[in-house]
Amino acid sequence: MPTPRLSLAAALVALVTLGLLSLGHPTSAQAEEYSLTFRSVAPEGTPWADQLNRLKKQWEKESGGRLKVKVILGRGNETALVRQCKAGEIQAVGVSTSAMLDDAPEMGVFELPFLFKDYAQADNVIDNVLFASVEKLLQDYGFQLFIFSENGFRNYAAKGKFVKTPADLATLKMRSQENWIHMETYRALGGNPVSVSVAEVLTSLSTGQTDGFDNTALFAFAASWYTKIDHWTISDHIYQPAAIVFNKAWFDGLPDDIKKMLLSGRKTETVNGRAAIRKLAPALLKNLEGKGVKMYKLTDAEKEAFRTKTKSVHAQFRTKKGCAKCGKILDLVEKNIK
Repeated sequence: MPTPRLSLAAALVALVTLGLLSLGHPTSAQAEEYSLTFRSVAPEGTPWADQLNRLKKQWEKESGGRLKVKVILGRGNETALVRQCKAGEIQAVGVSTSAMLDDAPEMGVFELPFLFKDYAQADNVIDNVLFASVEKLLQDYGFQLFIFSENGFRNYAAKGKFVKTPADLATLKMRSQENWIHMETYRALGGNPVSVSVAEVLTSLSTGQTDGFDNTALFAFAASWYTKIDHWTISDHIYQPAAIVFNKAWFDGLPDDIKKMLLSGRKTETVNGRAAIRKLAPALLKNLEGKGVKMYKLTDAEKEAFRTKTKSVHAQFRTKKGCAKCGKILDLVEKNIK
């Protein structure tokens, strides 16, 4: 006797029950929501904050609300934030490359004094030479690189005098960012560095613990450090990038479509982010003068005196204990600097 034909409705019910046919309802992976907590010490009202807040809206919209993004700005210690990200306590951070040295020592190559002479040289090497290598390196350390942003070229700022020669640093207690390369750079110049976290710099300048600092005009304004100094030396002695990274384990656990979304538009975000930061530089220097800060730009000969004395820091980085690839990544940079 022939087998009775299933009705169309019964057949569809059977296929759906067996999981062989979807009726357009989202799968569990598609329906699940994911949380992304994003932290940075960058204050509100800065280009860095603007970019992160815009990315929050963009990612939430493009994910159809499946990715919930929380941006926390202007608080914390950068090195601690990197460790929290690596541990998976937060999912992403935007930090200066300096903050990553303890967990990814090769990132110190970006902190070396007088490595890049201008923005064009830095952009070319970072984007076209180092990006893929650094991305793989950070993956090995538990991070997924999104993009490079930047702090920019760092200058000297002090109370009472310009920093025109290395000898000037001997009479000043200069705040140093909390990494060995910045500390050794000051020492190579005969200076007296004092390691102070971002959150404590204003207090250290007010109490006399420090007499000055080195940073960009943008950060000096954003953090109000400029209110405690009266001399600014355009030295451009360190070009400092910033990096936006995800916790790799968290990133790897996302659905493919969200991973693809998060890594899309990286070139555009890099270019636009840098442009927004650099656009402000000339106006900020004028604003410093308007606030009563005296301005001086090192001559080529004066800058060469600083460069010569800090070559030893490059040598220290090349042979840094516990950093197997430091020499290789520095070789790669030097080979491609034109």
